[in-house]
Amino acid sequence: MRIKNFKDFYTGILFMLFGGAFTWGATRYALGTAAKMGPGYFPFILGGLLTVLGAIVFGRSLFIASDDSRVGRFAVKASVLMFGSIAAFALLLRTAGLVVSIFAIILISSLASHESRFKETLISAIVLCAASLAMFVYGLNLQIPVWPIFIPR
Repeated sequence: MRIKNFKDFYTGILFMLFGGAFTWGATRYALGTAAKMGPGYFPFILGGLLTVLGAIVFGRSLFIASDDSRVGRFAVKASVLMFGSIAAFALLLRTAGLVVSIFAIILISSLASHESRFKETLISAIVLCAASLAMFVYGLNLQIPVWPIFIPR
């Protein structure tokens, strides 16, 4: 069988790999039941859904052609910046707080695109920061540090 859409082909494989990995990783935790979910239930279901979606996209790549199915070069700089922004958020959250971490993830990830503008990025960071504070800190009352540890509360 011949591949008719290479973008869908590689996307389907990637989805199936990530979905399978999450499904397999979730089996290390108690799954529970739908009525009483364990810690592995939600990742197991999401991993399974991602695997099924990957299979659908993969199958589609074998039957449905596209005008623009050529896969371009791998964007190393953009990938490093995107994964780096996530790592920066994770590393900064405990010591620098939610506000600084959100600004870091937005500002670093915006460097991955040549189309981003500083003003729009700053507005996005402010809106996301306000929404995160409203939902997670004040709405759900999660115990997340909001400000850096050197700022007195």
